[in-house]
Amino acid sequence: MIKQLKIVCNTIALVVLLSTTHALAEEDNHEHELHGGDIQPWRVGAEIFANSALFETDFGDLSGGPFVTDDPGIDVNVQEGGFTPGNWLRYQPVGQLFFWDGTQWTDVAPNGERIEITDALSNVISYSTGGVSETAGVIGEADSNGGVHEHLSFAIFDASNTPNGSAGAYRIQFKLFESLPQSDTSVSIATSPTTIVFNRGLETESFELAVAAAENLNDNSVFVDETGALTIQRVKASGTVYKVKMQYIGNSQFQLTEVEEVIDAH
Repeated sequence: MIKQLKIVCNTIALVVLLSTTHALAEEDNHEHELHGGDIQPWRVGAEIFANSALFETDFGDLSGGPFVTDDPGIDVNVQEGGFTPGNWLRYQPVGQLFFWDGTQWTDVAPNGERIEITDALSNVISYSTGGVSETAGVIGEADSNGGVHEHLSFAIFDASNTPNGSAGAYRIQFKLFESLPQSDTSVSIATSPTTIVFNRGLETESFELAVAAAENLNDNSVFVDETGALTIQRVKASGTVYKVKMQYIGNSQFQLTEVEEVIDAH
């Protein structure tokens, strides 16, 4: 009887040990789990890659209210390739602010809107339809594993310097790069920019139309709501520039209907 009891106790102890080990493993995996919707960069050599070129967010989220958001976050995918511990992950603003007025992306904001990003050092980087700040922002310092997980603050203001924004979508771009601490010189950089499209008061379907048009935005993209036709003046593929026309077919999808090669005069 004593021998049987001992076997039962050992079995119970083994089950408890295995359960504890499994729980700790799950907890460890959870700690390294990447957050869906975040910008997830990684580094290979001197080049930075990311899980997507375009990200969506909403100024109307619960955490920030109607005019501020801290999404998307930036969460390094260390499994694919971390950064050098102690180095800074940074972003260089490029281009200008674009506004979706319901039919097209334009470089005119209805009420002089601008978007400001407050970086990890409390520096304010500004985007307007007239251009962007030349200062590069700081996202965070790479930890011992080469990881960074930060959420910067994005805010929209109108011409009166008041947190506000006309209903529509807003688009900004920046290039990620890595630098030594306190340095503006890159040691690795993304070859293509990251695009963020912000929703300010649009219904979901209207916003997704703006996102779809933003994926190939190049200075002059026009969407005709009545017909569902989207014209993009310049799209570069395999070294050749094309003018393309697409037809909206529902469910946030477009179908290619016409392609014309653009021959530059110079």
